[in-house]
Amino acid sequence: MLRVVYIQRSAETGTDAPRYDVIDAGRYGEEAGFAETANSMTQSDVAEWFAREGLPFAAVGRVLAELSEKGTAQLQLPPRIGPRIVRAWFDTVLNPLIEYVESEIVLLERKNWTYSFGARTLELIRPIRQSFHNANFEQILQMNAPLSANIETHDAAVERLSAAVASLHEALVSSRDFVQLCDSLLAPENLSRLGVRELSDVFGAYPPSGRYHLIAQYVVNGTGELPPHYSTARFWNENREHLLKSLTSLPNVREHFASTAPLGPHLTSVSRTLALQVKKLRQELSLQYDVPIILGNHKRTA
Repeated sequence: MLRVVYIQRSAETGTDAPRYDVIDAGRYGEEAGFAETANSMTQSDVAEWFAREGLPFAAVGRVLAELSEKGTAQLQLPPRIGPRIVRAWFDTVLNPLIEYVESEIVLLERKNWTYSFGARTLELIRPIRQSFHNANFEQILQMNAPLSANIETHDAAVERLSAAVASLHEALVSSRDFVQLCDSLLAPENLSRLGVRELSDVFGAYPPSGRYHLIAQYVVNGTGELPPHYSTARFWNENREHLLKSLTSLPNVREHFASTAPLGPHLTSVSRTLALQVKKLRQELSLQYDVPIILGNHKRTA
């Protein structure tokens, strides 16, 4: 993202006491119609203007020397950021991103991958670029290369975890031992012991193959005790511990589980680093541009 600034000698001034016009093309270029101008400035005014824009002292000197020699100069400055841009970043990117990553960390620490066998993806642990589609997000990444790189690292780790969990789920439903285990636990006598009369009372309209997929989904997500309003609650809560042992006891499944296990802690570490980075950036922007991190609700009190 380039911000080009042109300085030229004002047409109405002579060489004895020259004055200059500064044309600031912002982030888009003068041809896009967003240029700002400051007319009839002395050399001292030009020097102060560039100093306020953050141009190093030595660079200011070079610009002034070029102006004295040629009467014109051109240079690039960092894109201009102001309080309104920072406010928009806080509201549409940084605050939601911190909340998103912190919620993700909670799920990761519980080893709840939120895998859905229907979509074959993690529902609540997703690449950040898929979750944030607004232009403000892209603007921040264009201006902050380290943040962009860490988000790329995060999203790559999510993709690896998602692929591994999908493979683990497939290994379970493809395991004859796992299917036989499910069938034994779903035998009429075992369901009757739970107070369940028919399979449809547990799985609704799921076909037989879908039942194995749903149970395997619970297993790979390490699902805890289900509340009573789940139709599968009585079956899962009773057999949960037995079914979870499939991850480490069944051939092939055990191998997939072992390759999946370290990916969760890795993503957790990446997400923690990302959350700290975004919080640091938010703090710096807040203090530099005098923008509150969160706008409070001011209520009149009696």
